[in-house]
Amino acid sequence: ENWMDTVGKAIELEPDSITIYQMEIPYNTTIYKDMKAQGKIVAPVADWETKRRWVSMAFDELQRKGYTVASAYTAVKDQSNFLYRDRLWSGADLLALGVSSFGHIHGTHYQNQQDFEPYINQINAGEFPLFRSYTPSEEEKMVREFILQMKLGYVYCPYFKEKFGVNVHERFATPLQTLKDWGFGGVEGDYIRLNREGLLQVDRLLHEFFLPEHRNARYT
Repeated sequence: ENWMDTVGKAIELEPDSITIYQMEIPYNTTIYKDMKAQGKIVAPVADWETKRRWVSMAFDELQRKGYTVASAYTAVKDQSNFLYRDRLWSGADLLALGVSSFGHIHGTHYQNQQDFEPYINQINAGEFPLFRSYTPSEEEKMVREFILQMKLGYVYCPYFKEKFGVNVHERFATPLQTLKDWGFGGVEGDYIRLNREGLLQVDRLLHEFFLPEHRNARYT
């Protein structure tokens, strides 16, 4: 009841875009540190089934109010575009500002210092507060863009043939078949599409498309 009341109040503000994240606990948060200190392995938030149900309820209500579901996290008013996301997920640059922020400049990914004190110290010293960086290979760039665009709920396959020279139907034949077998979507002509159930858990499903060396990596 509280959740739907919150959704209703958000809609009353009539924003062009509403973004909803299913709360998770990154390793560098206070909540996670408290969990670790107490020997707990389950975060003190709603379980994934509940979170997916809540987002689906919100999406249904947003659609009734004239919004269009544009990704796993976002609904936009009809005729609105989310250019920041669309361009970023197609390889555009992003300048990272703030503690632990991620950026992407000229093909290199980087993260700012993940703790406040070293971040501030380097800023005050006139230094770039870099914590780590990585320049991916062409294959890694292709996989990155494919994974990000899957979060839209669909991928236009000719885009990858034109930009990277890769037939993603063939390149990802095994994980695509897995998605189909699980009932979360499949190939429709030039498009790969996820249904609502697949879209609501796309972050979990995308691990099937990761390169083997990245499947158990932590991002912070």
